[in-house]
Amino acid sequence: MKSNIPFFPYITVFVCISALFLFLSGNVEATAREIDSLRSIFQETVSHLQVTDPIYLSWMRQEVIKSFAEDVESHLAHIPQYFVFVDRNPAKQLIMVGFYHPIGDIVDVVGWDHTSTGEPSRPGHFITPTGVYEHSTSIIGYRARGIRNESGWLGIGVEGSRVWDFGWQATPHTKGGQTWTANIRLHLHATDPEFGEARLGRPDSKGCVRVSGAMNRFLDHFGILDADYEDNPHIASWLLDPQRETVSHPGRFMIVADSKFMKQATEYIEYANVQDEP
Repeated sequence: MKSNIPFFPYITVFVCISALFLFLSGNVEATAREIDSLRSIFQETVSHLQVTDPIYLSWMRQEVIKSFAEDVESHLAHIPQYFVFVDRNPAKQLIMVGFYHPIGDIVDVVGWDHTSTGEPSRPGHFITPTGVYEHSTSIIGYRARGIRNESGWLGIGVEGSRVWDFGWQATPHTKGGQTWTANIRLHLHATDPEFGEARLGRPDSKGCVRVSGAMNRFLDHFGILDADYEDNPHIASWLLDPQRETVSHPGRFMIVADSKFMKQATEYIEYANVQDEP
């Protein structure tokens, strides 16, 4: 007995699904090519630094995945995007540009460089807080004017260097055996090319995240953290690099973690896995 159900709708559905699959596959391949291209540019213009320790890289990826799952609003967490990762551990002081694929929780590394986070032992200095910090048009950043401070430093880099402003953030501060919460203005910015860049790789800032001029230019030119600015050009397009080559999936998040606690986290994961065995 022949079916009276027309075959055409099935063909239509099949064609639509196939087209969607090809579209998504094409996007994934294009993004992979872009990441490879950015890696090459990063190594040529920013840093040749390589981080290869598999345990450390596993920890970093777990921190990124956990941050997007727990600390980012769902409608933003499910979007493929670039991000910046900072390890404030005094023994590491690393910064990484990466790409997060929400499907499969895949984290791709574009490149690593040295950074300087807060040195809380000095007067007026604070430890850089850990967490996930969003760069948005609700707080407009700015650019350095090239004015030297009282110490003769170009504290936020040469004229035109970008300053990403993440607003007021709470951070613990200990002095004289007492600990309290301080509020600091959290910035990501360049430092003096002569004096400051030589000190990258150790805690040195008042609480901000310092980067090299080359890293600053890379983040700025490719719009790594400028998703909200690109989505709202009427608000502050004047701040963006007019010659920019914005990446296909700009992001908005800086993740600050501390690998000083990596061993405890790893041990907990191993212990939890043992406990879960039947």
